[in-house]
Amino acid sequence: MNSKLKNKLSKKSRLNKIKQQLCNRINQCKSLKELEGWKRTFSYHPVLKDDQDWDYDFFFDLIEFKLKRMKEYFHTHNIVVDEYIYGDICNKLVNILNAGYRTDIILDEDLITKVNDRNKNRFLNEYEINFISKCPKYYYATIREAKAKSLFWKYLQHKIEWLWD
Repeated sequence: MNSKLKNKLSKKSRLNKIKQQLCNRINQCKSLKELEGWKRTFSYHPVLKDDQDWDYDFFFDLIEFKLKRMKEYFHTHNIVVDEYIYGDICNKLVNILNAGYRTDIILDEDLITKVNDRNKNRFLNEYEINFISKCPKYYYATIREAKAKSLFWKYLQHKIEWLWD
């Protein structure tokens, strides 16, 4: 048997083993709450299937996914009337942060143009400023990302506890 076929068979057998383990865990559920937990876990599959531990971009994908779910839930159940706009703000900031890494995000035209760089020292150190000054193509995008990152974490720090309450 050639090595490609052997490798393909071993992948298939590993896949079947993992499927069987998941089915066994689900079949062992003794309550509706446990089954709902598995259902919720599988709903995260689109985000987690491409997850990598080495890149913070995947962390922002997870946050974006969770914020969208929270917004939909609270908006459809009329739990929050006006405050759901805070989730929109966080989503926009996450999109700015992801724009440099993901190709499926297209920034609005106003985000491609210049950004206020007078206060760049608050967000970037001297070495970073000198480095991006040599790369005009990435100058405003880097400042925009640094500002969005700072604002996102401050925003979550101040609003997360009552974001949807």
